[in-house]
Amino acid sequence: MQMSRKSEQPNSLQMEVRHLRETIEVMRAELENLRLESDRLVQRAIADAGIENQQLKSTVRVLRDELEKMQFDEQEHINQAVAAANDEIVQLKATIYALRHDLEVQRLDNEAHARQVLSAANSEITQLKATVMALREQLEQHGPG
Repeated sequence: MQMSRKSEQPNSLQMEVRHLRETIEVMRAELENLRLESDRLVQRAIADAGIENQQLKSTVRVLRDELEKMQFDEQEHINQAVAAANDEIVQLKATIYALRHDLEVQRLDNEAHARQVLSAANSEITQLKATVMALREQLEQHGPG
């Protein structure tokens, strides 16, 4: 019986070693599968990140183009507003000049008219004085009674 136990021990040990080797092989295969899966996931993540990076670059490009267009449009709007304001200023200055000229012409006309009226009034006063003097002389010549 001892012999059979001794002969069973090596057999049992061999089975255990074989079982351990099979377990190691299975674990190696699982480890290799995990490594391959990990590599696949890393490659997938890299590919996804590359796609996302390209999408973000495209979005940045589109937004930059829109921003530049908005800035250009805003500058164009400002330039148009400045040009319109400058045109209005030129027109207002021309209107002011014309009004000042008309005012000056009217002032000169009023002064000339005032001089004519004053001259006519002075002339009439002189004639009236002459008439008064002539009438006094006539009165003095005819005397009282």
